[in-house]
Amino acid sequence: MFYVDRHALQADYADVLLRGVPGLDVRQLIFSVMHGNGNVILVVDETLSGLSSDEIGSDLARELCEAFTAVSVDGIAFVRAAEEPIRMTYFDRDGTNATMCGNALRCVTQYADERGYLRGDTDVIMTDDGPKWVSAGEGAVRVALGAGREFQRVTAHQYFAFSGVAHLVVLLDDSQDLDAIDVKTVGAALRYDEELCLRLNHPEGLHVDFMQRYEDGVRIRTYEVGVEDETRACGTGSAASAYVASRVWGLPYPIRVVVQEGEIQVEETDHGLVISGSTGHLFGNIPPLDAPIPGRASEPALAVGGTGG
Repeated sequence: MFYVDRHALQADYADVLLRGVPGLDVRQLIFSVMHGNGNVILVVDETLSGLSSDEIGSDLARELCEAFTAVSVDGIAFVRAAEEPIRMTYFDRDGTNATMCGNALRCVTQYADERGYLRGDTDVIMTDDGPKWVSAGEGAVRVALGAGREFQRVTAHQYFAFSGVAHLVVLLDDSQDLDAIDVKTVGAALRYDEELCLRLNHPEGLHVDFMQRYEDGVRIRTYEVGVEDETRACGTGSAASAYVASRVWGLPYPIRVVVQEGEIQVEETDHGLVISGSTGHLFGNIPPLDAPIPGRASEPALAVGGTGG
């Protein structure tokens, strides 16, 4: 069960209100700190916050992610509901504008469903990796990342796949100890291997997933670009790992991917690779649906609820 100290998050927010953020009236920021299987995502509603697309960017994203210290925010998703379909623009913790984050897309889908932004139980959300099919029907959040792409064998134990961002999947056999791997050190060495990145045509760097067979599925640990460390869960990494497990080990879909905080299920559908798992709110100040759009943000709530799916 993923746990954070919400009172400490409230103290972080009080501190950032005092310090301020350059170029932004923090008091009018409408947000929710959410998570997908422990992958912490700051979801900001551009429309309710009065932000224009010109006002969001790497500097703002980095400032807001670093404002919270009670929990490490892995990235920030700006939701633009004024467009149809709605749009998600995602930045990693270090301010990098990433083409996709699977867990951010799951969090945004839950948030958009709760706000009534989706046009039905299924809809499309626009991302920097193109339009993505999403579903929040029957209380289950499922999102498509598109087809697995650019699959290739790199070495006897390394495979590459693109699932919205670039992933190097390192296969471990049963004799190896997945828990013993220094993911931050080994992952960084591969992520910053310039020759390897150029050979795979992804000079921006590689996410690295260490994968092992586990019961009826697989288990992974992931080093993420932009976070520059191991994260509790990676949605695109789960999809890429399942895709490689299917291609190399012949595992049938749906594939259960065990991460540090629970498990993510990966399906193969007409929409491509579809992921689902647990999502929820940790802290925020989202106004009730029947409340007028405030000129200033309301007092943050310690808990907003959550869902699994």
